Amino acid sequence: MPRAVPWVFVLNGLAASGPVPPAGGLEALPEQRTAPVPLVNAGFEHGTEGWRLADDGPFSVAGGGGAKEGQAYLRFDASIPGRYTPSVRQALGELTAGVYRLRFRAKVSNMKRPARGTAGVRVSVEYKRKDGTRGAGKGEVLNGTFDWRQIEIGLLVPDDVQPGSGVVSIHRYNRPASGEARFDDFTLQRVLPPPVEVYLRYPNYRGYLSADAPQHVRLWVRVNDRRADTPARVEVTDAAGDRRIAAATVAPTRRGQVVVLDAAGWPVGRYAVRVRLGEYAYPPYAIQKISAAQRKALGVWFDENHVLHRNGRKTFPLGLYNTTRTFDVVDGGEFARLDEMTEAPVDLHINYWWWPAETATRRKYLAEMHQRGLGYLDTVMPFLPGKAKYAAGKFRIANELLPSAGGVLDTQARCDRFLALLAERMRRFPGHAGWYVMDERPFDQVPAVFHQYTVLRRADPDHPTYGVSNRADELHKWRDALDVFGMDPYPLMNRKLGRPLSLAARETRAAVEATQGSRPVWTVVQFFRGWASDRWPTAEELRTMSLMAVTEGARGLFYWSFGNAGLMSERDPARRRDYWQRAVKVTKELRSIEPALLAPDAPGAVSAVSDPRVRWRARRAGAKTYVFAYLPAKRFADREAGKPVEVTFALSGGRTVRRTFRPDTADWFSLPTRER
Repeated sequence: MPRAVPWVFVLNGLAASGPVPPAGGLEALPEQRTAPVPLVNAGFEHGTEGWRLADDGPFSVAGGGGAKEGQAYLRFDASIPGRYTPSVRQALGELTAGVYRLRFRAKVSNMKRPARGTAGVRVSVEYKRKDGTRGAGKGEVLNGTFDWRQIEIGLLVPDDVQPGSGVVSIHRYNRPASGEARFDDFTLQRVLPPPVEVYLRYPNYRGYLSADAPQHVRLWVRVNDRRADTPARVEVTDAAGDRRIAAATVAPTRRGQVVVLDAAGWPVGRYAVRVRLGEYAYPPYAIQKISAAQRKALGVWFDENHVLHRNGRKTFPLGLYNTTRTFDVVDGGEFARLDEMTEAPVDLHINYWWWPAETATRRKYLAEMHQRGLGYLDTVMPFLPGKAKYAAGKFRIANELLPSAGGVLDTQARCDRFLALLAERMRRFPGHAGWYVMDERPFDQVPAVFHQYTVLRRADPDHPTYGVSNRADELHKWRDALDVFGMDPYPLMNRKLGRPLSLAARETRAAVEATQGSRPVWTVVQFFRGWASDRWPTAEELRTMSLMAVTEGARGLFYWSFGNAGLMSERDPARRRDYWQRAVKVTKELRSIEPALLAPDAPGAVSAVSDPRVRWRARRAGAKTYVFAYLPAKRFADREAGKPVEVTFALSGGRTVRRTFRPDTADWFSLPTRER
């Protein structure tokens, strides 16, 4: 059984400590099973058979040795010019929905990067969706010099893939001026779903089931093996597996079903939930039942409505990304930035450029934050094997906590030891609120982040992890590797695309659906200009994107960015002040209605809405009923070109409320609660 670790929580500025029961959750990821997908002439032993490439381009099939296996290989000569980006392609035929893994071997010699940006050669697996948009699993841009090594690319193909559109592509990326690359031994595998698939819907935070919370364990179970002749078996035992506590069976269904287990009679303690189908067993979930006093003592926790409880109170988190131009300096200038941040009623922030700082600097920085009511999500994305870029003298925290590593986290064991030491130290600082673990990463990094998650929840069980994706189709793959989920839709970036503000709503809804409505979602709202041809969002646009996210179920909002590439990069003081006051205005309005943002949903408060296009969410807080609503749009231009629509909301108790919405706009209203 995992050991209890000391806890520290802060209430009214006073710290206390005691034992925290170990966190639960999924114990391990399921092992992957694969099936081969045939490729033609995968080692180029038969020349160009199966591959399409130009006769006079930089790609050619070479023979006579020099391959990793066999006699032939594909050669890319960067010195040969081409009018278009040259590529080598092999059609994949019927690429169906699912997860794939492409592997190949590559060797690169003397391929130099340009002074700015990057260039080289890249491999990808591409497809088209039925709406004509393209998707791809992309490998790294290969350049420099290295000997033969195996490279792997993950690909998640969505359900709406266009039949016959899949291809393997090897292509030049930008314009490397010299050097060569060799490719050999391509293999493609489809990752098969496990025979039975399980997801813990509730408890919704690290398996903690508090005695004063709803006393049901909810499991989503889907039997993927259609040949199964027996139902799946759900079994709950004590942690040691010696005593059975509860059991249920699940028949095969296409959509899966939810199994509800009554935990009211379970004593405080640790339990294992296992689901088996025949000889196959899905990895167990650990449920840690705790007393009401133990839950209240956690530094951070979430209730059954995904509301954040921090430092003894409920809060709707309003956060800022605060990237600075320095990596580990905390001085009066940074404290002035914190003061400016608190003009807005924010209570969380992330500075993901600040991870190298040593303990003394961290303690000082977090103390200043805590005095201002700010919590900090510490970034640990670099702390994966081979990811830390700043070794030796610049990587101060690693030199301090793990001096034997020489500032280099090049093995899993070193990463784990360093991260555990960091977590045990950080969790004692009053301003510490959790961990930022994933920023727009592809799903094939889930195993590495999940492993990191297991280290963090063991060393720091009561501070959550937060990850943000820009790949809505992939987010469900992260559902057991994160505690809090986010999407970062930026509709006003690259405005020529004409994407509506409704993108913020759609991506929030995608995050809620990816977690089956069973985890907190904190949406990231665009607070920056984007490209040179773009502009900053207006206060009304910030408000609309924020309210759309709330309407679709966001239980917190972050704004990117107060820091570099955002507000910090605006050099004109007047414009900078104007942009900042837009965010201040919106966040103050949101904080003024925080009771509604914290309240549970009340769908019965609204009995009908006259326009079925309108998306809405109702809450009851105190003596008031609140309704959040917006009218979606397909294009940004619809905000001006579309006609205003008068919408009637019929509320319980017989009252009606009329509001006018333009396409791609959002609003809220409240009125005293009155029942018939």
